[in-house]
Amino acid sequence: MAIKLQTLLNRAKENMGSGMNPVVNEAILEVVKLAYEVGIFVQITAGYRSFLEQKELYEQGRTNKSKPIVTYARTGQSLHNYGLAVDFVIVSDDGKRALWTEDEKWTRVAAIAKSLGFVWGGDFELFRDFPHLGMSGGLSTRDLQKGLRPNLVSKVTFPNPCHKGD
Repeated sequence: MAIKLQTLLNRAKENMGSGMNPVVNEAILEVVKLAYEVGIFVQITAGYRSFLEQKELYEQGRTNKSKPIVTYARTGQSLHNYGLAVDFVIVSDDGKRALWTEDEKWTRVAAIAKSLGFVWGGDFELFRDFPHLGMSGGLSTRDLQKGLRPNLVSKVTFPNPCHKGD
């Protein structure tokens, strides 16, 4: 039996945390819905990340060599620190297994996300980060560190012509 859309939406809300930008929050929930409609089950694994969480993640693989390096972004250098990014994985039909094979499902989810204003980490030049979606409104992390915040405008429309309802 296929995982229910509401389960994926509930997991997304829980895993994103409370520090998300409202436009990013709304858009990523729409990505989950639109992917679901084409038979792709997207689970959001992370969203807002505090500076302390970012520091600990950056140190992974550096201070504790028994774990792999998972980020090159130091504290304040990640869109996650500003509620402007999420990480996701595609899951099996029953929602119990992560499917990490980078295939057409990943590029389809990326296309849906890009249509809603996200930048996909799979398009990054130096470090391809397939699970990453970010929306900075053109601001750099340096701009964000200076206190600037993007003026994001939602591209989610109701009713969305691509969305046939829950």
